[in-house]
Amino acid sequence: MITQFRTLFTVSVAHAYYSAGCRDFDFVVPVDTAQLLRNGRLLAKVRDGGLHVLYEAAEDGTPLVPVAGRKLRFGLKLLNPFFSNITEFAIKTPLYRNAPAAATLAAPQGVSLTGQMFSHPLTAATRPVTVVLKDEDGRSVQTDTITAANDRPTVSYDLTGQAAGLYVVEETYPADAEAITYYVDAELAAAGVFGVMEIGIDAGFYVPATSPAFTISFIARTDTLKYYVVAQNYTDTEFSQLSVADGGFAEDERPPVTFAKVVAAAFTAEEIPPGMLGESGAQVVLFKSQAPVARQEKARKKIQLSRNGDVLIKHLPQLGAEKARGDVIVHLSKRN
Repeated sequence: MITQFRTLFTVSVAHAYYSAGCRDFDFVVPVDTAQLLRNGRLLAKVRDGGLHVLYEAAEDGTPLVPVAGRKLRFGLKLLNPFFSNITEFAIKTPLYRNAPAAATLAAPQGVSLTGQMFSHPLTAATRPVTVVLKDEDGRSVQTDTITAANDRPTVSYDLTGQAAGLYVVEETYPADAEAITYYVDAELAAAGVFGVMEIGIDAGFYVPATSPAFTISFIARTDTLKYYVVAQNYTDTEFSQLSVADGGFAEDERPPVTFAKVVAAAFTAEEIPPGMLGESGAQVVLFKSQAPVARQEKARKKIQLSRNGDVLIKHLPQLGAEKARGDVIVHLSKRN
């Protein structure tokens, strides 16, 4: 019998910062998923920053060991130490899962990633409060009632022997209620993963024409672009003639970046103090974008520094991923 491997599903990572794919993540395979991959005759390969899961099929294309209805879990391990500089992201630990339409991903859900033993801090001081830990199916795992007589600020849990996955702590107060979501996985917590991905296997995934291509998408961070020009040996007139303008937006086929000129005396607390930018006698002026600008890997062409119409710097430096702020310092020096 001839066997072959076919695609069960793929997961790619898209980021608006990059012009040609995002390779900022690796995929961590916990032990239970590794076992399911073996049992289901599946292969998981990372290629070009994405995850490819393949199934072993018979000659007619049918899976040798179908695992429809089962769930594969992966950790997203961040490789780029500057990811937060280029990414607009508010969720601390995102959980990615299938949407009701199994071939698509739902919007990420924020969770608190923890090991099997953890303490849950109560969200309010009101007593009494009933605290119920439930598993993903809504089954009660532990119930605690905290009163003024046995008051404590936290509830402790030991989920040794319980399945890894989603758990919810429900706090019920006399006039209020809170629910906090945890993701319990000692391996992934120890690995320090950025996020968690669960892919439920649908029978339709084994049909080549409908094997899903999931995408995890990120938005580029925006910053006010600030060019601090520090000039030595410029007369007041020459210094006043400096300007920054975007001459490359048409060529780049992008919206123009417009700049406002801010003299040193008008710097606010959000700007770098002029005295920290140059030696004594240097003149300082700021050109700041009038609207936040999205970070991008590809440099914007022809953002130019000019004096009285003459271009001094044809391509001003762009914000690299290593920069946490939108500040760029440009030094000019003219011989007397």
